[in-house]
Amino acid sequence: MLLLACLPFQLAAQTRPTDGLQEAESLLEKQQYDLAENKLKLLVTSQSENPQAWFDLGFAENHLGKIPDAVVAYKKAVELSPKWFEANLNLGLALAKSSNFAQAAPVLKAATQLKPTNGGEQALGKAWFALGQVLEDNDPKESLHAYQKAAELNPKNLEADSGIGRMMERTGDLAGAEQQYLRGANSGDNASVEHLIGMYLKQKRLADAETWLRKYVEQHPGHTAAEMQLAKVLAAEGKTPEAIAALEAVSKSVADPAITRELARLYSEAKQYDAAARLLQPLVQQAPADTELHWRYGEALFHQRKYAEAEPELMKALQQKPDLAEAYGDLAFAAEQNKHYELTLRALELRAKFLPEVPATYFLRATAYDNLNARKQAAENYKLFLAASAGKFPDQEFQARHRLIAIEPK
Repeated sequence: MLLLACLPFQLAAQTRPTDGLQEAESLLEKQQYDLAENKLKLLVTSQSENPQAWFDLGFAENHLGKIPDAVVAYKKAVELSPKWFEANLNLGLALAKSSNFAQAAPVLKAATQLKPTNGGEQALGKAWFALGQVLEDNDPKESLHAYQKAAELNPKNLEADSGIGRMMERTGDLAGAEQQYLRGANSGDNASVEHLIGMYLKQKRLADAETWLRKYVEQHPGHTAAEMQLAKVLAAEGKTPEAIAALEAVSKSVADPAITRELARLYSEAKQYDAAARLLQPLVQQAPADTELHWRYGEALFHQRKYAEAEPELMKALQQKPDLAEAYGDLAFAAEQNKHYELTLRALELRAKFLPEVPATYFLRATAYDNLNARKQAAENYKLFLAASAGKFPDQEFQARHRLIAIEPK
């Protein structure tokens, strides 16, 4: 969550700075926060009823990253001067920074009802914006209201517009969210563009997502994540050659395993298995525990008819993830081509636990049994194949009938 920076030290109403306080504030102006903190700690012991001293101490501690200490100091300033806008706002921001949103929300809400010492409506808009941020997760409707107030007070706050869109989307007003994102996107707000693309992807409006992704990539050359997302959208639209060309261009300038992996997937999808295998081989060596890489590499080798090389890759994938159902069929066929008939039968047996039998599995099982001279089981599976194939595989049907004549001559 992005939060506003705390407001700078400002005088509380009717507070006159002492000499010691002026020295501390001079140090704050010079950004010498550690020296200012030491001086202010002494001051609050002697001027414990001075809200300005506590406020300045909180400001220094916030900049030193001592957020819990800053919260304590700002709380004291608010206790001493409850209607001081800047103290309430900075306390709310410090609480939010420490992820204490439940306590931050009422403090920030109180700030929205106060009058800023400086900054007028813009400062008040900051309080509403911060309130919108801390309410996002637990109260989207109130968060939406807060963002709307922030945008009303500061029309140039594109982040408030983006927040309105997010809360509209979360509360189910998708048409309103789209218009809000479009307004921000057309004004050059990157967050609005990203949310707009995300919404289009959720709705499977791929053409709209592609349009804005292309604009985003054009405006942000070298943005790897966006370029990869564009390639995925192009692939989902069936524009695989364009997706490949997009990723090939990126891969020439960026050595990123994620890009290489996605490009290999697209090559496989386009049946360019030699190109896919060439990319996957080094990835497998770099990440031997990655199940999917072993599977994809084995699949690419399988489709190149490199069955001896494909078999061990598929076995590694299945050893790491025994429920990878799709890989069992490839392993069974590769093993059959390698004359490892027992492995073929075992792979088919395990596949059947996850996926229904199809004509190809009956035929593969029948030929494996046939090669092992298990005639009874071979005949059973040839018959199951013929019953399931229904004339769709004439060559295999011819072979099955002739093997049945040989096995069962009667």
